[in-house]
Amino acid sequence: MQAVVFREPYAVAVEDVPKPSVKPYDVLIRVESAGVCGTDIHLMEGGYEPKYPLIPGHEFAGVVVEVGPGVTSCKPGDHVTVDPNLYCDRCYYCRRDMQNHCEAWEAIGVTLPGAFAEYVAVPEASVHHIGSLTFTEGAFVEPLSCVVYGQRRARVRMGDSVLIHGAGPIGLLHLQMAKHSGCANVTITDLRPERLDLAKQLGADYVLHAGEADVDGALREIEPRGFDVVIDATGVPAAV
Repeated sequence: MQAVVFREPYAVAVEDVPKPSVKPYDVLIRVESAGVCGTDIHLMEGGYEPKYPLIPGHEFAGVVVEVGPGVTSCKPGDHVTVDPNLYCDRCYYCRRDMQNHCEAWEAIGVTLPGAFAEYVAVPEASVHHIGSLTFTEGAFVEPLSCVVYGQRRARVRMGDSVLIHGAGPIGLLHLQMAKHSGCANVTITDLRPERLDLAKQLGADYVLHAGEADVDGALREIEPRGFDVVIDATGVPAAV
């Protein structure tokens, strides 16, 4: 099959590579749609100490084409997406339900071959059916799940005023989730006018250009006592 391969920082090529084999509890998926995450960019640049060569891609959806003999929850032809995070379920943190600290953590497309390829093999436990969603929508499940978890941790409540820094894909998902939570208003900032325009279309009550001279004053005018919840979706330390 063909796949995108990172062989060293900034060295990206489409190569012929072996098609993944299927273990007893694995599912082989034909990739139909895959998203490009900021993590993929960092891996391409050499961040996160990647083990090259690496096939990236962890936001994806596709069609099941083969299952191992032990698989019972899906079958060839099913439309699915995948949780790329793989946990040992045996270490100290996994036993405390803190799998994000798993001492043997792996991730499809980060430490293991990913979905920038024709096919990808994943454990059955990571597979989720997408029903009538399109494959593009299915590929969006992974970033949306991060936002859902973030909203739960931030405890956005009905009537809250919410400030979101960053109107990229994650910030715009946070905007929509906050509105669904019944917040009183959402203010969003960014440096790119076209992103702020889209934020307005998606329901932002106030949009502010982060490069304006008196953006702090504008924020204080919107919420003189401060915002109930502030979400950083920029990934830029200076913004924090």
